[in-house]
Amino acid sequence: MSLSHPSRVFLSRASVPYLSGALAVGVLAASVLAAAYAPAARADRLVLADGRTIEGVVTKDGETYHVVSRFGESELAAKEVKSWEKGKTLEEEWRARSAALTPDDHAGRAALAKWLSDAGRVEEARGVASQVVEADPENALAHEVLGHVRHAGAWMTPDDAKRADGLVERGGQWYSPEEWVRLDAEAKAKVNAKEGEVTSKRVAARVNEAVRLMLAPDAKLRDEGARRLEAIAKETKTEAIGALVPKLRAFADATDQLLAAAAGGGGSSSTVLAECRIQLARLKRPIQNFTTSLAGNINSAPVTIQLPEVEIIRLDTTVGIPAGVH
Repeated sequence: MSLSHPSRVFLSRASVPYLSGALAVGVLAASVLAAAYAPAARADRLVLADGRTIEGVVTKDGETYHVVSRFGESELAAKEVKSWEKGKTLEEEWRARSAALTPDDHAGRAALAKWLSDAGRVEEARGVASQVVEADPENALAHEVLGHVRHAGAWMTPDDAKRADGLVERGGQWYSPEEWVRLDAEAKAKVNAKEGEVTSKRVAARVNEAVRLMLAPDAKLRDEGARRLEAIAKETKTEAIGALVPKLRAFADATDQLLAAAAGGGGSSSTVLAECRIQLARLKRPIQNFTTSLAGNINSAPVTIQLPEVEIIRLDTTVGIPAGVH
């Protein structure tokens, strides 16, 4: 069956409980929910007057543009639109460019990484660029996409360059050994207290990037995303992260089948929106103890109260899922 008009489609959120000392992961990649579809597999791109772009199935009714994109339905007044470009979706163009590359075309993959970065697909661009520099360590374009700098005759991240200069990072800030020594005990305590929060955010960002890589149309990127998720699961001792790998692989395979069916004319296609919610709750140790007397009475027996602190990081990832219906 196919629908005669585009409809807004969202995959519902899954609530996730907090787990002390581990990542609690809820991902809707185990199953695909597709309730309504846009009637065409192709997509257009609107360039707005303020410089932003919107990609999706576009129709125009008088002075109003109707857009069905990976974010649902929206309407725009004609005065807000600078131009209307008809063409492939980014996903379709990406697949075509990847298919045209040979396995040893490192320059071509570096150019693909730059194209993805310019298109706003930063995580995937970095994933492609990382693969390029593994095979071609001096590829300047790939290092540019990764944000690397040339320092002391070698390519490295800006953070590694700082470390090479003798700086140390604490709580998200960089200090020279002399600056760190000059900090008083209170200032150092504040910096150290922030260290756990910074680390948690970085773990969440790494999971987010790995999930996106596993849902990319590039098979090499999917393998890289799986490798990263498995590494994070081992590093954090979190089985839930490792369990994502087969689910995301199945989800990506189902997407490929739907796209192939749509390309073959077997049905209509559009994009539904899936959300991956990842949360980290970690109990800080040691637990602080506070001793007091009840009601301020000096004759009262002292009471010791434990004041546990919980560190929480939340990450919401939105992923567009191409879908088709026969």
